Amino acid sequence: MAETVFGPPITISTGRLVPFRWIAEQHGLEDLGFIPSFADWVKAVRPEAWMGRSQKLSDSAGTPDPPMAPGL
Repeated sequence: MAETVFGPPITISTGRLVPFRWIAEQHGLEDLGFIPSFADWVKAVRPEAWMGRSQKLSDSAGTPDPPMAPGL
């Protein structure tokens, strides 16, 4: 993801190419002591009341339900 956001590797003074992914990983290791996985990140999200509410898109858009295919 860091590569998508920040672009291609940078060239340091020695001529070596350093990818932003490596920089991001080192930053995570220094700040957190580990590189969190997606599962780690999701576990840290506190559910809010609005996250559990759901309704049909047709109810919120004020349009009728689309017709169902035969046999469903």
